[in-house]
Amino acid sequence: MVQLTAERELADEWRSFRDLTCAGRSIEALPLADRVIAESDDIRRTAQALIERAAALYNLGLTTALTSLVDEISDILRRTDDPRLIGVFHSVAGAVAFERGSPALALMHLATAERSLRRMTEHSLAAVDAWHDLSAIYAQLGYFTEALATARHCRLLCAETGLPRAYGTAMISYVGAAVHLDQRGDTTACVNDLTALVAYCRPIVGDLAVMQRVLLRYGVKRLAALGQPTDLDIDRDDGIDPILADVNTLADVCDAIAAREPDKAIALLDDIPQAIDAIGLAEPVRLRSIALSQRGEHAAALAAERDVLRVVTAEEEQLRSLLASGMSARLDQDRLRRIAAHYACQATTDPLTGLPNRRRTERFTATLARRHVDAVVGVLDLDGFKAVNDTHGHACGDVVLQRVAGVLARTVRHGDFAARHGGDEFVVVLPRTTMAEAVDIGERIRTAVAAEDWATVIPGTPVGISVGWADLADDARSAFQIADDALYQDKGSHSALP
Repeated sequence: MVQLTAERELADEWRSFRDLTCAGRSIEALPLADRVIAESDDIRRTAQALIERAAALYNLGLTTALTSLVDEISDILRRTDDPRLIGVFHSVAGAVAFERGSPALALMHLATAERSLRRMTEHSLAAVDAWHDLSAIYAQLGYFTEALATARHCRLLCAETGLPRAYGTAMISYVGAAVHLDQRGDTTACVNDLTALVAYCRPIVGDLAVMQRVLLRYGVKRLAALGQPTDLDIDRDDGIDPILADVNTLADVCDAIAAREPDKAIALLDDIPQAIDAIGLAEPVRLRSIALSQRGEHAAALAAERDVLRVVTAEEEQLRSLLASGMSARLDQDRLRRIAAHYACQATTDPLTGLPNRRRTERFTATLARRHVDAVVGVLDLDGFKAVNDTHGHACGDVVLQRVAGVLARTVRHGDFAARHGGDEFVVVLPRTTMAEAVDIGERIRTAVAAEDWATVIPGTPVGISVGWADLADDARSAFQIADDALYQDKGSHSALP
């Protein structure tokens, strides 16, 4: 009975959060989240409230405190295995990472979210919403293939659960994907897709939540701006979250274009204080091009079209780069898993990176000493790692450590040994290696770490590495101390550089 009561309370609280978010009233979700966090001693309730608080802050554009909040949620979720909560958290964390200029980290969060949601067995509105949130963030990042795939999953799960189909319409993904086609020059496909969306939603407009209705209304206005008006009239919703209010602003621009008032449209665009992400960075530029063309300023309209193409191309190049980077990271992780499988026992494997840990290092060096095998030991430490955690949060710090582990795994030679000793300290042991060869390998590692695309994970915070070397004689403990001393000399030489 206690368990049933707790589940009912969790569901009731989640429904309250959902109602506020869907109504575009995230500001009202904050005191509810604070109350639950203050009074709850249940991990799942606390995690859910923290996630809802993070989502509300994001919707309100109050992102300053989100890095530490994401770290706090991550720590709590390590004590539970609820695939829905974990999936929703990583969707929100992906949105936060993207907002803070870390698209690679955002993509990793979304991949983790999708993997977790696929483990769900529940058929509920909460499960449908979890897929909806993931689809929405995929769309925001510009991954429209993934956004539409997860939107279809959302719609199918909604049908299987027996819920009204209005609950399973991931509007931002469908509208975003359609206008993206127009931004790339395929206006006909955009019109066809938006027309089909309007036809699908016409019978359920009255059942749509505010956030869905605002986005559908934009789709209707966008059709009119392209010379394809419909007879579907959707009332304007005001007093809503900033992200949705931005969509209303662009809808006003579309209204002006449809009314053949290009001066008004351009004035509205000039008053937009910053780029609007909800429908894509290229959307305001595309609307400006349409308005300029309508005003007869064809040269300026052409220049704006080139700007649209530049923005869209830059986004697609970044997506391709991230996919390539993700593939490289996956290959690194595959190799790390093979290393972990080789060492087999969890007690000798670092759970974050998959590298051997300190215990395994001690065994390995003891074996070398027993067999009288000459070797060189290197102690490696990341430069400025504290700044990574302080500025970007521990989730980013974990990604950095995993990437460095991947660099070590692919940079050391076959037969060499790489391990994580804790924190941001790594160790490599190089059997049958001279000191000169070890120094060369150290430079190769340093160059490989510096060559990683850190800007997509931790923008503005460079990652470097310092290395200290020592001959591994019979006394491993002394060798590690000598290497450690050499490490700090190396680190000091870096800090002395201009």
